Amino acid sequence: MDEAQTPFKPPYMSFQTFLTFIEELASRPLPPQIDRSMMASKSGTDQNNLMSALKGFGLISSDNRVEPALVQLATSDETKRNETLAELVRAYYADPIVVSEQNGTEGQLTEAFKRSYSLDTVETRRKAITFFLHAARVAGIPLSPHFPQTRTGSGGPGTPRPKRSTKRKAAPPANGAAGTNSTATQPNPAGGDTYSVSLQSGGSVSVVVSVNLFALSTEDRNFVIDLVDKLKGYPRIAETVDDAPGSSA
Repeated sequence: MDEAQTPFKPPYMSFQTFLTFIEELASRPLPPQIDRSMMASKSGTDQNNLMSALKGFGLISSDNRVEPALVQLATSDETKRNETLAELVRAYYADPIVVSEQNGTEGQLTEAFKRSYSLDTVETRRKAITFFLHAARVAGIPLSPHFPQTRTGSGGPGTPRPKRSTKRKAAPPANGAAGTNSTATQPNPAGGDTYSVSLQSGGSVSVVVSVNLFALSTEDRNFVIDLVDKLKGYPRIAETVDDAPGSSA
């Protein structure tokens, strides 16, 4: 591990993204090193944050070689994995854990992060604390009752939107040219825009975007923009959404 050589900088990414990547590693034999080629499906921001977190926790070396701690974390069953995660949390968040064991307040937790880690901004510190809280609770570490609560689950997703039934059909080719896909984004009558792509192996995938970008956190906004960019980069199909009774194509 590089823990003794490099000061630990706590991750300030989504803990769910970190945990999901560990679970992805567990689904296949571990390679001798971890690099960005194993994160091709993730955004550039997530790739940077994952590499930083893996090195910060001593799971990979400075030259990306897999360390024994990552082997133990990725190849164990859920119980053992959580035990290993608990060891990492206690080792790298020693000061916040002491505050927790003393039934400290949220303010004391924030001061512990200020005192122990070099974090650039208030927002970065808030995200780092959120990662710590999720990691500790998933690992089964009791926390002070005065610490902030985290949402159910390890990634804090919001409540899913109710599904709407929609009717879709391909629009006529633009300018009458056969085989040409329309690239226009179709408005959704219920609010938001619907993006659709036809898959090379058949079928299609549609995503409804109905958000206020100004109200999103930086992490959520990056996720939405990255998702839209991926959809725009894939062959598109035209879509007509018909939710209202009596509407016609």
